[in-house]
Amino acid sequence: MSICSNCYESHIRAKHDVGHWWNNPPGHVFVCSDKCYNELEQHVKNGTWMHPRGFSKSKQKPPEEVRAVTDKQFTANL
Repeated sequence: MSICSNCYESHIRAKHDVGHWWNNPPGHVFVCSDKCYNELEQHVKNGTWMHPRGFSKSKQKPPEEVRAVTDKQFTANL
């Protein structure tokens, strides 16, 4: 059983393996569609991949200064 890492739909047929964005081994982190792949890729690039999406009851946006980086994006210049 897999869960989409973007829309959180369960029992998905894995479309793309995206674990490499977080240094996970192949076959552990998936998205269910091209749309979810593109959306999650943008969240990873702009640092909002840890902000609640989809299942959040709060419609309030997190502060703009909050930014999450993956281990591959981390540098001393942040």
